[in-house]
Amino acid sequence: MTQELINKKLEEHKIWLDTDGEEGTPADLERADLYEANLYKANLYKADLNGANLRGADLHGANSRGADLRGADL
Repeated sequence: MTQELINKKLEEHKIWLDTDGEEGTPADLERADLYEANLYKANLYKADLNGANLRGADLHGANSRGADLRGADL
């Protein structure tokens, strides 16, 4: 998955969180290849990362509270 697409999904996710689900879309990154992705300070709260490849991803400062990380490769 390209960094551009990741950023777009995270922007939509932020809108979804900020509007209590009225607008935007929750981040569906299930089984996504996020190898070496820049997720620095990303708000992944309640994001679906089930089975995602997060090897080498920059997760410094990221909020993964409530995220579905079942089967994720960290």
